[in-house]
This record gives sequence, C-alpha cells and structure tokens, in this order.
Amino acid sequence: MLEGVIMKKLILIGGDLAGGKSEFSNRLGKKFKITVINKDRIKEILGDTIIVNNREENKKLSVICFQLMKYLLEKNEGNLILESNFKDYEMKELKVLCDSLRYDVLSFKLIGNDEVLHKRFIKRLGENRHYVHKSQDFSKLEDFRKTLEELRKVEYIGKYIEIDCSDFRYQNDEKILECVAKFLNN
Repeated sequence: MLEGVIMKKLILIGGDLAGGKSEFSNRLGKKFKITVINKDRIKEILGDTIIVNNREENKKLSVICFQLMKYLLEKNEGNLILESNFKDYEMKELKVLCDSLRYDVLSFKLIGNDEVLHKRFIKRLGENRHYVHKSQDFSKLEDFRKTLEELRKVEYIGKYIEIDCSDFRYQNDEKILECVAKFLNN
C-alpha cells in the first residue's frame, strides 16, 4: 500500500463451480453496502439478447463479460466486489489493472468437496438455470473435476483467503465477516 494514499478496496470472489460465489458476494455487498458485479449475471443479461448456440460462442460471451467487468472496475469510484470463476489470464489482467488504479485487493477462493459440488451443480441445472450456463456437459463427475482442477490453479491477487465451500455455513461465518470489515476499514 502506498503511504498516505487512500486506496479503493476491491473484493474478488472466485473458485469452484457451485461454490455459492454469487450468493456470498451478494450477501457481502448488502451487508457492507458495496456494489457487486457478478459475471454470470452479466452473461445472463447479454444472453437474453445475444443467442448463444454452442460452447465456442459461450466462451466468447464469457470473454466479453470479463471485458465489461474490467471496464466497470476502471470507471468505479469506490469500493467494489467482483465475482466470477476467474481464469488465470483474467487474474493477471486484474492484477495489472488494480495496480494502475490503486486498488487494495482481498481475494476469496472458494474450494469444496468435488462430489458435493457436482451434486449441487447438477441439482441447480434443474432449477430454471439460465441457458447460458448449460453449454458444457458436466453430467460426469470426471469432466466436472477437470474444470475444478483448472479453476484451482488460478493464483489470486492481493490478500488471499481460501474458504471451504462444501457447505454454505461460510457465508455467515463471523470470522470471515470480521476480516472483510477490517479490510474495508483499513
């Protein structure tokens, strides 16, 4: 942190599929009165207008969503929460951007039990999940695990906290909430 310079705060929430990232980010945003940008929500809004027909088009839509997230980060005047299943190249781009914009960063990486997350993911697909989230077949646990392995390789920036998201108790964990409050108030 630069001495005497007030830095904006950025909270990054990423990690495993079906880890509860969106719910967690929205809870933090509400509790601490911080704007939340969920990549999946942007993707759904765009997907209502731009029809995505296959996996390749869905990947392109994801790239567009990330570019929009970066744009909103650049234009933001205060503290912010970004939530996504961040890719390695995205985290590297965020690092450069956060350094240039003088953001102090707190990153949460949600990692859970593969079988629990897979069951949760499959169940969620049956709950009127937006079609943009259904472009990849994860009916087989092995395919789901391959994606988790890639997401788990991502190196997060800033202050880093790994959270077990096998159950959702972490979303109301007082120690985590205290950590966020302390980060925001420093």
